[in-house]
This record gives sequence, C-alpha cells and structure tokens, in this order.
Amino acid sequence: MWNKKTGMYLSLAVAPIILGLILQDPQFIVLGIIFSVLMLLVFFSPQNRIEIERTVTNPKIFEGEQMEVVIRIKSVSRSLGIVEIYDTIPSSMKIVRGSNKIIANMNKNEEVELRYLVECPLRGYYNFGPVIMRRSDFFGLYDDKRSLEEKTTVVVYPRRLGVDEVPIDSKYRKLHPGSITMRYVGSGSEFHSIRDYLPQDPFRSINWKVSARLRKLMVNQFETEDVFDVLILLDAREKTAIGTQLQNPLEYSVRAAVTIADHIMKVSNRVGLITYGEKVRIIPPGNGDMQMASMLALLTETYAGGSTTLRYAVERATPFLTPRSPVIVISPLNEDRSVGSVVRELCAKGHAVIIISPSPVEFERMATGNYSVRYSMLDLERRNQLSQVRSYGAKVVDWLPDKDFAQVLAEVNM
Repeated sequence: MWNKKTGMYLSLAVAPIILGLILQDPQFIVLGIIFSVLMLLVFFSPQNRIEIERTVTNPKIFEGEQMEVVIRIKSVSRSLGIVEIYDTIPSSMKIVRGSNKIIANMNKNEEVELRYLVECPLRGYYNFGPVIMRRSDFFGLYDDKRSLEEKTTVVVYPRRLGVDEVPIDSKYRKLHPGSITMRYVGSGSEFHSIRDYLPQDPFRSINWKVSARLRKLMVNQFETEDVFDVLILLDAREKTAIGTQLQNPLEYSVRAAVTIADHIMKVSNRVGLITYGEKVRIIPPGNGDMQMASMLALLTETYAGGSTTLRYAVERATPFLTPRSPVIVISPLNEDRSVGSVVRELCAKGHAVIIISPSPVEFERMATGNYSVRYSMLDLERRNQLSQVRSYGAKVVDWLPDKDFAQVLAEVNM
C-alpha cells in the first residue's frame, strides 16, 4: 500500500523531468530519472517467502478453561526488517497472559515466536487466524500488509455443572442390571420395607432384631436398581437466545443437558438427545464414551434459530421413546402452544415427564435492567402456564438465572 511519502517521491520523480524538458536542462531530467528508478526498484522488489506454524496445546477444552497458542514465523528468502505481527483470535475469547501481537526486527532465516494464553467462556467451534503481518520497505515508500491464511480450528465444549446427583427414576424396568433406583421391590441396596418371612426367602435377608421383637421371622425388602432409557428434548428455537451472549436460556439449557446426560450414563443407563429449533436433530438412546462424545459435538454446534414446536419434535422422537421411560424437556416454553397437549399425552402414556424451564422473562429483565409493569404481566402469564403444565402430571421447575442447578434438580425430586 502506497503512503503519503510515496506521493512526495512521485512528485520528485515527475516534476524534474517535466521541468527539464521545458527548460531543456538535462540535469533536471537525470534527477527525475534517479527518483523514478528508485520507485521502480521498490515496486518490483521480490516478495519475501515466509514460513508460519501455529500450535495450540489443548485444542479441545470445556467452557471456562484455557488454551495456549504458540506461533512461529520465519523469514526464508531475505531480511524483513522491522515487522508488526498480529494473530486474529475469536471475539468471544479473552487473552489472560501474553499478547497476540509483536513488533520485531527479522533478518534472513530468523524465527520469531508469539505465545499467549486465552480463556474460552463460550462453547463453539472457532478459528484462530489469519496472521496479519505489516512492514515498510527500506525507504519507507510502501507499506506491505499481508494476511497469512494460516488458520487453526479449536473446539470449546459446553461445561458440566457442579451437581452431586441427578434424582431421576423410572417405573419401567429393563432386563440388564444398573444402578438407578426404581420403585420396585427387589434385591437392590436401598431399604424399602419389612414383611413376613416366606420359605423361598434367603436367610441373609432376615431381620433378626425385628424377628425377636415380634417373635416371628421377618425379612428386609430392598428397592431394585435397573437400567432405563432417558430422552432429553432441548429447545433451541430463536426465542431461546433472550438475554446476553453468555447468559440466556439456550446456554443454560445446553449445560443442563450435558450434566444430566453425563450423570445418567455414568450409572450404566442410556440417554438419547433431541434438539429442535431450525430443524430437529436426533441422537438415539445409548451410553458409553462414544455416546457422550456425540452429544457434546451436537450441543457444541447447537445455536438458536427457527420455530419448530415441541409437538413436531416429539413426533420425530416417537421411534426412540421407550414405553413409560422418563422424558426430560429443557425449554423456556414461551410461544409454543403445543406444550400443554404434548405433556398431557406423554403423561397419559405413562412417561415420567420432567420440564426444566429457564425463565425467558428473568433473562430478558437481567439483560435490560428494566423492571417495568410489562415484565410483571409476562411473569404472571408464565406462572399460569407452568401451573397448567403441572396439572397434567409433569414435574416442572422454573429455573431463574441466579438459581444453582443443584437446587433446580432438588426441586425436581420434591
């Protein structure tokens, strides 16, 4: 890019030649030719060959964690002189140590290292780059600004929320043993009740203290622990983006889904995930590390958009609904008239429906700082909606922005 100094040299090149031709003075013409040759040498000077390498020490992390970026730039063809180097980073990331720009004097075959540490507060797939390099020629006539298209893709997964347990059970037993409590009498580890001894009962189940007091044999009964399927439906409609970039119903919902799925699969149960917004995306029920990796990948790239209803999502989910299994809906429930009828039908079929609902009213009020009468009316409408859904047999929790997720789960079990 030519600068103001270039214009001055161009005048010094053209003006003497014109003046020399007018005055018939060869000295002015020679002076103009000298400046013209100088500018041509700058213009046709060969481009520098540059090698660049970016290394990210931990390219796959969770929200709130940090990653280190190291860039090495080397001038191969000839000396670069004084250069300014700047690495482009995603706007949502924050540098916590070091710097993503440097000014250095680079000679031929000399290497410059740029090292910095960034914090990643928001999930998603991100690109580092390009690297911007800016320098001037020896005479200061031309500013060389280059974009070195060296990009590196990193992944920031949604973080798990800190909870000790997820109190979700089922009345539908499956054939394979697990460790989620269901309300059936069996040979589990949680005490259920005491009853009279039967000939087929093992002697180790006899409660000798109670038997001595009642003067007849009594046995302990325990709750059976079996595997079951859980289906999570996550609302990703455009309406879930209410609030700030970091605090909105969708971000809270994504973290809740990751936390619930992780805890349920850790105790040998199966989890399926369905997101609905711009379109419906389905991960059938399963467990294990591959299942968790698939869920993390889907939730990482889930963004607010579209207006798909809960009704349509449940219709698409029908092939993956185990009879009478728990169904967890994570949604603000706003502007979806199908919610009531869908919940009523699921409960009628014997599904344990749990609705965790981040409050869009409170997220909007928190973002705007406005406490007008309008918000009071919206809050009243929302309370009426949640009460109506509860009347159909679902467990509903109103999740306010300042409410800890462990407290939300505790309310599910109330």
